Amino acid sequence: MRQGLINSKLAFEDKLVRIALFGSGIPLFVSILFIIFSSFSVYLKILLVFIIFVITLFAAFAIRQQVIFQLRTSTNLVEAMSSGDYSLRANNHNVSGALSDFNQLLNRLAESLAKQSLISREKQILLTKITDQIDVAVIACDKNNNINLMNPAAEQLFKRRFDELQGWPIKSIGLQNVIAEHAKQVTEFEIAHNKRKVFVHTDSYFEEGETHRLIFITDIQHLLRDEERLAWQKLLRVLSHEINNSLTPIASISETLTQIINGHNDQHPLNADHYDNLNQGLSVITERAHSLNHFIQDYQQLTRLPMPNKAPIDLLSFTKNITVLFENTVFVLPQNTIEVFADAEQLQQVLVNLIKNAHEANVTQSSQSEIVIAWQSDKQLHKLHIDDHGGGIRNSENIFVPFYTTKKQGSGIGLTLSRQILLNHGGELTLTNLAMGDADTQQGKSRGARASIALPKPA
Repeated sequence: MRQGLINSKLAFEDKLVRIALFGSGIPLFVSILFIIFSSFSVYLKILLVFIIFVITLFAAFAIRQQVIFQLRTSTNLVEAMSSGDYSLRANNHNVSGALSDFNQLLNRLAESLAKQSLISREKQILLTKITDQIDVAVIACDKNNNINLMNPAAEQLFKRRFDELQGWPIKSIGLQNVIAEHAKQVTEFEIAHNKRKVFVHTDSYFEEGETHRLIFITDIQHLLRDEERLAWQKLLRVLSHEINNSLTPIASISETLTQIINGHNDQHPLNADHYDNLNQGLSVITERAHSLNHFIQDYQQLTRLPMPNKAPIDLLSFTKNITVLFENTVFVLPQNTIEVFADAEQLQQVLVNLIKNAHEANVTQSSQSEIVIAWQSDKQLHKLHIDDHGGGIRNSENIFVPFYTTKKQGSGIGLTLSRQILLNHGGELTLTNLAMGDADTQQGKSRGARASIALPKPA
């Protein structure tokens, strides 16, 4: 047991020397016996035994040195590679057999690691350039939620340099409440004594087997302000237009009526014509007042839209019940049906608005009066299409602007209300022109428009 422990502690090269000495022991012993019992002189016998011992020990020592040299060479090469130096190569000249194969393998490994290291450095440089140029703030935290990376956009957002914050806890910049795993949210927090709205997206990555956190922050304050400004501009433009259309004739007619009344007294009483003018003027004032009131009620309908009460709906039978409301209109419906999950009353209002628009568009193209309704499903959405054969969409930028309309009797609320209903369902409404063929294009004709409804499938 003890002998085995001693052997196990011997160096590899010493073990090889022992094996070599043991292998040459028997021939050496036989040679010495032969010399001793030979008829040579004593001095010659001593010389021969000495020469044999010297040659044996030299051979064992040479074997040991060769093994040590090769092992240390390979060790230095592997150590250099583990330190990131891939420039060294094993000398494979005048070497053959298993050792040559081993050296070739080490050299191929060094070349492969050198190539991978170069690719990794190039990708790191590319990633650094990207993170430096994008306007999204990127912050990386370690497992203890301490900051270990910030790009220039993050430095600009928080008005702090990365070298000042490296290793500091994430709470030092007020992000301790937004580091939940895979969070996506719009939040507001204080930056440099100013509250800002930002979109925060958090994700995770692994480094040395441990989970680290990535935080992406998009400053949406200026975007919200721009959108808010554009929304107010559109709303004020529409409100001003509608209110002026009512107040201008009211003011003009009121001045006229005042002049008629002030121009008469007891000596010059009003006659029948004057009373007719008064009645007509008051009728116009009443009509415009009602129109303005109707306009305000339409606007309130947009702001007071209730949240949907969803339930399963068989789309084929549901659509057929709506199409009967439109007489003298040809509908092309699919043979199959799908089940959608929506508020029946609100979805009916959407379909009535869209089919009514398609019907009115077809009136301008009496030769093609049918309305084609189709639907399809994918993994996430149910999609319904309503195609007409009218003149198409001429001003796509304003189709969803509240109260914008190109119809003489239109209120400009239908499409806006329909889109808001679908947004409350988690869906979307889009309107596009159908593609025109070459023949239609040459004749200046349109192949109509398509209203597309997208509704999410229930989870």
